[in-house]
Amino acid sequence: MSTVKVCDVIVSILEACGIDTCFGVPGGQTVPFYGAARARGFNHILMRDERNGACAADAYARVSGRVGMCDATVGPGSTNLVSGLAEAYASAIPVLALVADIRTNREHLRHRGVSSQALEQGAILAPVSKWVGRVQTPNQIVAVFEHALRLATTGRPGPVVVEIPEDFMSAQIPEPDLSMFTHDSAVWPRHRTAPLASAVADAVARLAKAKRPMVLAGGGAMASGAHAEIARFADEFGIPIVTSINGKGVVSETNPLALGVVGVFGDIEASRTLKQADTILVLGSKFAQFNSFMWRLPNRTQELIHVDIDGEELGRALPAAVEIVADVREAARAIGDGLAAAKARFSWKPEGHPLPQPGTKPDDPAVAPERVVEAINALMDDDAIMVSDASLASGWTASRFQTRRAGRSYIGPRGLAGIGWAGGAAIGAALGAPKGTRVIAVAGDGAAGYWLGEIETAARLKLPITFVILNNAGYGWVIQGERGLGITPESTFAPVDFAAVGKAMGTGASRAHSINEVQAGLTEAFDLKGPYVLDILSSELSLPSVDWGVLEPKSANALGAYGMG
Repeated sequence: MSTVKVCDVIVSILEACGIDTCFGVPGGQTVPFYGAARARGFNHILMRDERNGACAADAYARVSGRVGMCDATVGPGSTNLVSGLAEAYASAIPVLALVADIRTNREHLRHRGVSSQALEQGAILAPVSKWVGRVQTPNQIVAVFEHALRLATTGRPGPVVVEIPEDFMSAQIPEPDLSMFTHDSAVWPRHRTAPLASAVADAVARLAKAKRPMVLAGGGAMASGAHAEIARFADEFGIPIVTSINGKGVVSETNPLALGVVGVFGDIEASRTLKQADTILVLGSKFAQFNSFMWRLPNRTQELIHVDIDGEELGRALPAAVEIVADVREAARAIGDGLAAAKARFSWKPEGHPLPQPGTKPDDPAVAPERVVEAINALMDDDAIMVSDASLASGWTASRFQTRRAGRSYIGPRGLAGIGWAGGAAIGAALGAPKGTRVIAVAGDGAAGYWLGEIETAARLKLPITFVILNNAGYGWVIQGERGLGITPESTFAPVDFAAVGKAMGTGASRAHSINEVQAGLTEAFDLKGPYVLDILSSELSLPSVDWGVLEPKSANALGAYGMG
């Protein structure tokens, strides 16, 4: 009977599933896997930091529609994965994390790192993953991987961890049967559940009699690929559509009834219109704090029809009149068919005058971040992908960037919402998208500090990524809160020339002191096939946040309620 090494079996499983890329940082325990991958020509991406590798796997999954993969060695490698996996877990993105462990005969030496790098990593990774599976014997490798992929892609998707002891990685096992692994094994969602006919009928009846119906689409709608089904609500029935940040782009925002993102970091007119709706069809949104103004929008007087693949989310943050556990695409299609049969048509607009979008004061001499995003809109191709970091970058991009096609043309970290996501994510997006797709990563300088090393990764791989750094020499979101509370000194940095950093790492680069220099830098960047760093000296006084008091003038200013204090 022929035998094969476990590390070779892992590569064979990945190839059979169509997972063509893995992002990681090597360690002694994972070297056999790296050797097997390189010998087979498998696309293993050498990252500078495991957290960035997890972020890359997350973005790869969002853009490609297949499970993203990352790896880490035992101990410090595994702990570096936590932030990246936590974002994927909160945003319901399927990631497969291959994590090495100590040799099995050293288990009694795990505590406090007596065996090199050892710690109770399974317990650390459990809260940020759907499952931590451990390969207990070399022959278990096939069963554990099959179950891990099933868990990652079914129900509410999410990351899974597979732990492999060091002594198993090169162990010889009888050549296994891998016929259960197909390209469908890594596609998500793997299954599509249909809604109950009675629930659909109830939803249709409530929508048909509404005076001011709306659709609120979230990340679940994007994951389901319900683009045509959701656009139909606007095109055929005249129902306005708004989204969460993770749902941004589920329909093209060039559609006149696609009003944009709701919430603190969204488009003020989208939130104002949603506030005046009487019946809201919620498709795959969990009503996160920022999107809902601390769970005040939608409010409890509005009638909600809530659809989600995960029944746990229904009625959890806000009560719903109708709860539908189903795949969003299937439910939206059924509800749309019901409205068509009822010959439902709507035409309504919000009362009152449009409100101005928050931004930069006209007399501010620094570059206005909103004008940077507007310049990107004007110069980028329709098939480009915007990757936003967290904090204020999410506000500028969610409210000002326009998606011109349905699909993943915009991604951001709104699950955990930790800064430092965009650098690794931009690499994952570039490798998950069709070759040559331009990726624009927008981040503040505080966030960029987490992933500067990955600029070299982009340069080494010649990836078409434009890193746009809004450089105000500090943690802008925190500084706004400090100023509001009179706290000094503020959370500022010494000046950093990120363009010089980019050049030192092998990218094209420039600094921009004005919007004209921003436009020139973007033009130069988009003409390059490889990466570019555009360092923009942006305003430290600008704030994209929509205050609830604008929508509800009688309420007090509650800046601290959004995470400022």
